[in-house]
Amino acid sequence: MIGLWLILFCSLQAKDKNLAVYFLDVGQGDAILLRTPQGTNVLVDGGADNNLLYQVSEHLPWWDRTIDYVIISHFHDDHYTGLVELARKYNIKNIIIPKVAGDSPLYSAWQEAVSIKHLRVEEAVIGQRYDLGQDTSWQILMAEGGELKDLNQSSVVVKVSAGTVDFLLMGDLPSEEEVRLLQSGFDLSAEIIKVGHHGSRYSSSEEFLSAVNPELCVIEVGKDNKFGHPHKEALDRLDKAGCQIKETKDKGTITVLSDGIKWWVK
Repeated sequence: MIGLWLILFCSLQAKDKNLAVYFLDVGQGDAILLRTPQGTNVLVDGGADNNLLYQVSEHLPWWDRTIDYVIISHFHDDHYTGLVELARKYNIKNIIIPKVAGDSPLYSAWQEAVSIKHLRVEEAVIGQRYDLGQDTSWQILMAEGGELKDLNQSSVVVKVSAGTVDFLLMGDLPSEEEVRLLQSGFDLSAEIIKVGHHGSRYSSSEEFLSAVNPELCVIEVGKDNKFGHPHKEALDRLDKAGCQIKETKDKGTITVLSDGIKWWVK
């Protein structure tokens, strides 16, 4: 019995030395889960349905029911539907939202869930950096623009840095907003990019990809989706940029690990 409890205690205390970034397989939607070596959990977007709950539970220890940061890139259903139920079942410490609110029954359900749990919500601020410890942080590079008729333009863009390895998470930002990002003065270079708008033909311009110079391009996309994502034009631009392309519709959840010096796909 003592041996069993010792094994359990050690498993609870054990911490991975690497940052883990899970590009979750949530069909036609976005959800990216980050877990630091210290056990801090960050969730960027929440997919299009409650499959998010299964995906999150699959990649967090069974005893960990806390999400330290939830970042909603924008209020389209395929980016935050799963967060409504997640808010009811997990302890969410901080929620970062875009400046442009939603306007749908789902948005009302989300507001109700936030209100019932008295969750802490703040608008994204460009340039704001959040320290996660051990030379790991994330920063908001884009958080303006957009209106209700095109919420993609309001996408919050996040850059995650672990030592010398960077992840750029693009939401559904279209090419015209990429121009503003290029003019922002931020260092956009990143080894790994979550491709904007599921590989839409209207995102990931050549100029933008040249500035990022990614080694791995991850596309979160569902099989046989009605939008035809990823578009051949976008795939051609990604291929021309010289990055390795991986899609959740083919690979399922894509796990990238980093020790702060190098990165690899698990």
